[in-house]
Amino acid sequence: MSWLKEDIAETWRSEGKRYAKDVNAFVRRGMAGEQMDESELEADGRASISTEVWNMVKQANLQGDLERLRLELPAATWPLNENFQSSMQAVRVVGYLDAETIVFTIGTFTENGCVYTADQDGWLPFSEYTFAGCSPDGVDYALAGSEGIRIIRQPDRHLVGQEIAVYRWEDIQSSIQKALPRIESLADCEHPERTLEGLIPFNDGKSVLIFSNYGIYLLEQDQVSLLHPDLAEIEEYELEDTQIDMGHAAVSRDGRWIAYGSQVSNHMVLDRKQNKTYSLYPESSYPHYAVFTTDSSKVWFNACHFYNGATIQVQLETIDSNESKEDWPVMDENARVYAAVETDAGMVLGDAYGYLYCVNVDGKEVWRHCVGSTIYSLASSPDQSKLAVGTFGGMLHVLDLHSQEMDKYGIGTGTIRELERYVLWRGEEPVRW
Repeated sequence: MSWLKEDIAETWRSEGKRYAKDVNAFVRRGMAGEQMDESELEADGRASISTEVWNMVKQANLQGDLERLRLELPAATWPLNENFQSSMQAVRVVGYLDAETIVFTIGTFTENGCVYTADQDGWLPFSEYTFAGCSPDGVDYALAGSEGIRIIRQPDRHLVGQEIAVYRWEDIQSSIQKALPRIESLADCEHPERTLEGLIPFNDGKSVLIFSNYGIYLLEQDQVSLLHPDLAEIEEYELEDTQIDMGHAAVSRDGRWIAYGSQVSNHMVLDRKQNKTYSLYPESSYPHYAVFTTDSSKVWFNACHFYNGATIQVQLETIDSNESKEDWPVMDENARVYAAVETDAGMVLGDAYGYLYCVNVDGKEVWRHCVGSTIYSLASSPDQSKLAVGTFGGMLHVLDLHSQEMDKYGIGTGTIRELERYVLWRGEEPVRW
């Protein structure tokens, strides 16, 4: 029995082409300087058939008919929002193990958090781990579960590899408790693995940056220090806990620099070599994200205001002399950035509106591409030919960065083409689309 309802599929395709064409024309006019009003755009008419389309997607997966699925029902996100919003969840891409295998997590902050690997042979869940992170060079992976954090070098698709370090939560929390005896912190969490927002192993597994909604911590050997919020600020403002909003952190590839911050801080940079911390004023209202260039020479900081923001580039070799000048170049003036990764074409920024922006070293936009939901995470393949994009819409998109042309259903200004996507919704089995 065929899963395909041809009349619905035809409507889905024709409306998808029409909508993409209209949006692309609208965007081009806006980029040319015209004053645009979104009310001019005709709404996407696919929402009314989205339930029937989703049922076909699941049936095609059961029958293994994935190539025909993408041909007959090109993947989309926006038409599903109205009927499936309650099933959507954040997908956090951790990294590529090789040219094809992606590590990602779902269920952040819940007891159902799970780490997955996925490649052309399908996906594998690892329920013993609720969170994962990788080193700046993508070699070492930190796998967090209820007992602690394991650092694995070059794991395979079964997450088996050389174990180079193990850190028990009992020891981590004990160290934090000694440093913060009267302040509620990560040490007081019954399930610290459920509070994690990032894990970055570095220094051959001897150091791990841990950031959660209970602060940002640097774990070195058996010692844990609180980077943010600053202990002096806790005492000055008589804070009762270390909880932060919009916490973020990054480690440079050479391990020398740590960038971090939150909604209430400036942009912060720690030089581990000189043991000196710098505080940089944000270009917009609230610090939101940080990312280092792969050569460890610069850090890009984003600060947001509602769903928009601004991103500056800081040259690290001159940070000491320029710290107070507040004249760092602005690389982007629009995006509230949730994730970023450097590629051979430039830095790719993922924003709150579901757009990817590739910005070159001069701050010029190279291309933009829409995936349809607020972007949560990004990772590029080792050869930088593919980009894995995790969204708050419960989607994991795999994009071809070297495609010669965009398909007729794509929205953007470049030639980016989606190869496939995984749909990872609450209460549903994962499916490929």
